[in-house]
Amino acid sequence: MSCSRHLTTHCFNRTHPIPLSFLPARGTPRRSAPSGVMTDPTARLRALVENGVAKRFDLRAWSAQSGCARARAIERLETLLEQARPDVIKLIVMESLQGTPESDLDVMVYGECAPRAFLEFINAHARTLALERAEEGDDTRRRAASGTASTRATLTYYDLGSGAGKSVLTAALSPYFARCRGIELLPCVHAIAEILVEDFSRDVAPRDDGVSPSVSVSLGDIFVDLSWIDADFVFCNCVTWDEATMARLASHAAEMRRGSLFVTALCPLPSDAFEVVAEDEIDFSWGRVDAIVHRKT
Repeated sequence: MSCSRHLTTHCFNRTHPIPLSFLPARGTPRRSAPSGVMTDPTARLRALVENGVAKRFDLRAWSAQSGCARARAIERLETLLEQARPDVIKLIVMESLQGTPESDLDVMVYGECAPRAFLEFINAHARTLALERAEEGDDTRRRAASGTASTRATLTYYDLGSGAGKSVLTAALSPYFARCRGIELLPCVHAIAEILVEDFSRDVAPRDDGVSPSVSVSLGDIFVDLSWIDADFVFCNCVTWDEATMARLASHAAEMRRGSLFVTALCPLPSDAFEVVAEDEIDFSWGRVDAIVHRKT
């Protein structure tokens, strides 16, 4: 699927969507530019970025210049994510789907969870899973799981339909994950996620235990890219998905390793291969929703 209503330009060696509404209509008479004014659209855009308009906020540089104390990892992450507001991302998604068969599909509705509440939620369940995984291993792994935070990071996290990557970056602050991954279908929001991942490495990592986990997002279809089946902890914001899509998701999830956790928003997995072990309310951009925690039997 492509963002059909956007062109692309390259700023800071990244691809950014530029709405077509920003460009002059075809056939519009061109006026001669005043002396000294750049007429190349790409040059004008680059000049705007380099001179501060839409320039990315450098949290680390600002902190150093202001002389303020280094904030905790969750505080640094919240500051980073403030730049990518949920309502703006939702608008980008809606505009990118206009005129396509997917424009009326509820499955494409955008939403995201609140970082601090989500981190508390995944920590509560990942801790138990980490201990269970350690019990399956040798004495060294058991000692590591009950030891310092820096030695507990062994699990793999996946977000299916990761959007701007915010849950992936939040999970990266958990002491139980060594690898955090996301898969997103829409190129427009995936482009935002790629930038946030880079900024996370620069401005947020390492987390409070001194560890910098492996973090990445990829553009793809979760029903084609099945790498997530090997994950220990999977999250899927499927609150608007229909029964057919949920059944398809459950059939693939049934191949996950025994004991793995699969968390869905509101809609349970229709599968006998999982048991529901918890139902917790967590904050999303549209309100509080039940997060259903499934354990692979």
